[in-house]
Amino acid sequence: MRKVLVTGALGFIGFQLSEYLLDEGIEVVALDGKVDASRKVEYAEKELFFARNANYTYVDRLLGETSIESLVSDCDAVFHLSVPPQIDGQRSARLVEEGTLITKKILSACSGKRLVYTSSFEIFGRRFGRITERTPLNPSTPLGKLKAAEEVVLDCSDSKTIVKKVRLPLVYGPWQRDNHVFQHVLQTGDLSKEFLLEGERFHFDALYVKDVCEGLVRVAERKESSETFNLSSGREGEWQKGVEWLLGDKVEIRKDSSMKCTVSNKKCVNKLSFTNLTPIEKGLEEQRNHLKKLTQLYPDYYPKQLE
Repeated sequence: MRKVLVTGALGFIGFQLSEYLLDEGIEVVALDGKVDASRKVEYAEKELFFARNANYTYVDRLLGETSIESLVSDCDAVFHLSVPPQIDGQRSARLVEEGTLITKKILSACSGKRLVYTSSFEIFGRRFGRITERTPLNPSTPLGKLKAAEEVVLDCSDSKTIVKKVRLPLVYGPWQRDNHVFQHVLQTGDLSKEFLLEGERFHFDALYVKDVCEGLVRVAERKESSETFNLSSGREGEWQKGVEWLLGDKVEIRKDSSMKCTVSNKKCVNKLSFTNLTPIEKGLEEQRNHLKKLTQLYPDYYPKQLE
């Protein structure tokens, strides 16, 4: 790949993916409308990080108001990572409608190119046993319903477009949002009951963000045909292991949620060589150190982290 477009480029994964691509010598067109006013400091810090990189072009526009065709005309691939800043039950139906319209717009603009789309394990809903790429979708959360609807749109792509759907568990690491359990625990030292539901939504799996970026690039490099990957750690109970490491204590999970559920990583290992993943203790230590630096730089913006 020589040049790519990344949507949601100032987001958690989008920022790290842009850095990974630039380190690989790939030119990045970064699209992000900075829709979350509460993240003003974060946006500024991320923009400054890339300010002097000649291979990085930032486009400060909303997806719905952008001519995607003009941005992708000389790109080899598009990474569509953008999601609404807040997804709740009250607006879920509207968000699904808006999300599918934007996905149709991107799909149309990407005719003849490679489109890598990030989905979520939440599309599977509550399940027990072994989940594979062939497991039927049964979303119950707003995000799961949005991602499932967008996947349906992508299934209607023309024969010229190579669509890669990549489903993700909980992704953690530097810049993780505080509405996810690892960052929340680092900032507060507390694990509330509502966060126990997060493990269930992601089937108790977790991946370090830099491993995810590597996986996404490997997917994009595959030119053969459209395909779907469940990007999984292959380790049972990875999410719970991370929470327990942060708290220094065991976490009790409801009996009806503790039945074994694993997402198979066989396809991503065989076709992407997705192995040698970051140990969760090492990844969380990196996340902790990053938060400490941010707290020192912006004490009024970031709460005091867990000591």
